[in-house]
Amino acid sequence: MTVARGTTNGNVRGSVYTRRARRAWLMVAYASDILGLVRCYRCGRLLFNPDDHPDDVLDLTPLTVDRIIPGCQGGTYRRTNIRPACGTCNSETGGGLRKRAHR
Repeated sequence: MTVARGTTNGNVRGSVYTRRARRAWLMVAYASDILGLVRCYRCGRLLFNPDDHPDDVLDLTPLTVDRIIPGCQGGTYRRTNIRPACGTCNSETGGGLRKRAHR
C-alpha cells in the first residue's frame, strides 16, 4: 500500500520559471543578516539560492521550499504558505507526516 505524503513532481509545483520565482521571492522575504542568504526556518542553517550559485561554490546548503500547510492537507505553493528550509528539515517534516498518518 502506497501512502501519499503530498509531495509530487507534477504540475502542482508549477513550471521551472515559477519555481525559480518562488525561490527568488523567499530570498527577499526571508533575507538573513548575511547578504544573499536565508536561514532555514527550523534549524537556522544558512541557505543559498541554487539558481544564483549553481556550482555550490559557497560550501553551503541549497534552499528548498517548504509548505507550511502540507500538500496532503491541501496546502499550495502560494507565498502565504511557503517558507525556506534546508533539504534535511524539509524531508524530516514530510516523513513525520507519514508516520502520524499510520497511527
